[in-house]
Amino acid sequence: MTTIPQTMKAAVLVPGNNELVIQDVPVPTPGPNQVLVKIAAAGVCHSDTFILSAALPDSRSYILGHENVGYAVQLGEQVTGITVGQLYGIWDGVPCAACMATGLPPALNSIGLGVNGGYAEYLAVDATELVPVPDGLAPEMASVASDALLTAYTAVHEVAQLGPGTTKKVLIFGCGGLGHLAVQLAIYYGATVYVCDFKPAARELALQLGAKQAFDLQDLTSLTTAGSFNVDVVIDFVANEQSFTLGKTALHGDAFAMGGLGPASSYVLVGFTADQLPLSAIDLILWRTNVLSVLYGTIDDMKICLDLLAQGIVKPVVKTEPLQSINSILDGLKAADGSIIGRRVIIPSL
Repeated sequence: MTTIPQTMKAAVLVPGNNELVIQDVPVPTPGPNQVLVKIAAAGVCHSDTFILSAALPDSRSYILGHENVGYAVQLGEQVTGITVGQLYGIWDGVPCAACMATGLPPALNSIGLGVNGGYAEYLAVDATELVPVPDGLAPEMASVASDALLTAYTAVHEVAQLGPGTTKKVLIFGCGGLGHLAVQLAIYYGATVYVCDFKPAARELALQLGAKQAFDLQDLTSLTTAGSFNVDVVIDFVANEQSFTLGKTALHGDAFAMGGLGPASSYVLVGFTADQLPLSAIDLILWRTNVLSVLYGTIDDMKICLDLLAQGIVKPVVKTEPLQSINSILDGLKAADGSIIGRRVIIPSL
């Protein structure tokens, strides 16, 4: 029988601090219909840097970490269908009903985003949020299915509508923690993939994963200005003014190639930023451009993502680090030096 301690280490968001605070906090007790999970791996997401920036004012103090897998160690009352000792991915799609009075969006009232998350040794979650991890899949690999891969899958398959046998040309901005997974998915479905990233190592990774070309911003600017580059779909994991302007221009070229009579092109926004993007209704209408957004995905799609990982169809680039490294990882995600490639994953037991 697993001995559960009374306290645990956790990385806590404290209002007014520009970094997380490692604290000793009580281990949560699972309530009715809840399961206590011992966190095995927690992916570090760029959106956490957005939370720390206080771009959306929030006076709450809580544990961050919304990309989690862990072992079920204790069941609350009325829980059925959960096996103690089994490794589970944690779907983060059930907002805290009691937290909705904040007036913030539902996504900011969920695990690791308004409610205690997985940058800790233990986490209590609703039993309905647990998805069994396929046998043989390492926790650090499985963790990306809880957010990075799930969001990329939603962007590529559900929103951009890419599926097996597609012949579309796709431009992906950002080959980072989510982008490098989207590259693999789009190529798996048959798309011709182009990548734009300012980091040389990220461009090299994109080419290794099968992208046809990988541009820096200057190269892509030259191509779009000359009108010699066009795509059917843009998936933007950066979502700043420069990427949005370049991406729209690449879609304009596709309209010219189709004589203006082809299907509408799609611009899929995924990047979690507070940047103001240059939107013009007349521009979008005349160029037949659909601008779409992505936030997370369904629990059924998370199951598909775990299967994609288990089958080796998608191979995340991950590096594991201890909980004490969380602030240096977040600093690396904010930095412009491109020091972080792929996904960083916290292992609390290290």
